[in-house]
Amino acid sequence: MTETPLSRPEHTGVSARAAIALLLVVATVSVVALLNLVEVPKVIYRPGPVYDTLGEVDGRPVVSIEDVETFPTTGRLDFTTVTVSGGPRFPVTAWDWLTSYLDPSTTVADEADVFPPDATADQIREQNVALMQNSQQEAAVVALRAVGESVPEQVKVAQVIVDAPADGVLRVNDEIRQVDGRDVANPDDVRDILQDFEPGTDVPFRLVRDGEEQTIEVPTGEDEGRTVIGVYIRSDFDLPYEVTIDAGNVGGPSAGLMFSLALYDTITPGELTGGLDFAGTGTINSLGEVGPIGGIQQKLVGADRAGADYFLAPAANCPEVLGHEPEGLTVARIETFDQALELVEALGEGAEVEVPTCADAA
Repeated sequence: MTETPLSRPEHTGVSARAAIALLLVVATVSVVALLNLVEVPKVIYRPGPVYDTLGEVDGRPVVSIEDVETFPTTGRLDFTTVTVSGGPRFPVTAWDWLTSYLDPSTTVADEADVFPPDATADQIREQNVALMQNSQQEAAVVALRAVGESVPEQVKVAQVIVDAPADGVLRVNDEIRQVDGRDVANPDDVRDILQDFEPGTDVPFRLVRDGEEQTIEVPTGEDEGRTVIGVYIRSDFDLPYEVTIDAGNVGGPSAGLMFSLALYDTITPGELTGGLDFAGTGTINSLGEVGPIGGIQQKLVGADRAGADYFLAPAANCPEVLGHEPEGLTVARIETFDQALELVEALGEGAEVEVPTCADAA
């Protein structure tokens, strides 16, 4: 009798290689999940969307003005934004932090260098809204003054810091007329005059409080080598027309320059851009001075992705601009509204102009 050899049963186990791969997958998923649960005190800046100030946001015009003739526009005057992760509103996880280094368009900063200690989400949101509103108002002032309109300005106390030198002396809504007998036309005048005094001395302020004009002595202190009184100062303006600037849910002061250009283009004959696409950023004050902003490198990337021809960058941001200009995007160094207006108008007309760059000032 011949014996039939026993057949080998089918293999139903897991190979060593497959087992190791499975363990690696499980370990990776576990590590990623854990890193997504751990928060780190970092802030991540990423390129945000751009918005055409000559167009609409959420179905509403970005800039509009009543009781004055307006004119058609072409091209684009984009204000650029940055998406910010970090702080009490949008905490950063360890996973976000680690993966951000794989994206060259992001910048990472320490949270303590960006947000005040113990600041709440509501406080940050309110501050951004207030900064945006002030930026819009000053942009309107600059544009209207550029077309010859008279816009009176009052310098007022917006907030008194607790335990600051001026606490208990100055009050919110005090209108500051003079400092040390010198007239003040804007908040910068107040700050500049204070630098003529040593910290610890009293400075005479001529102000209007509850409708009455009076002079009071305001004590001073020192902050990072500067003479201060410990108040936030704002300007109130009496605009001759009803101006509305609607940027949707975007906050902060950095769109001031682009708002002012858009409003000017809207209320003057002709098409300022000549059909070109300009993007830019920068704060603006009532004197038309353009100030620095945060996230300039991300805004350059955002403008480039949106197809801008030119980018208007605050001169004070030039150290961060140099070496980060996207290929094909011409970046202009801007110090004032008048300079920006002259440049945009000339380029829009097709004139041969030399664009001021950050490299020129290096």
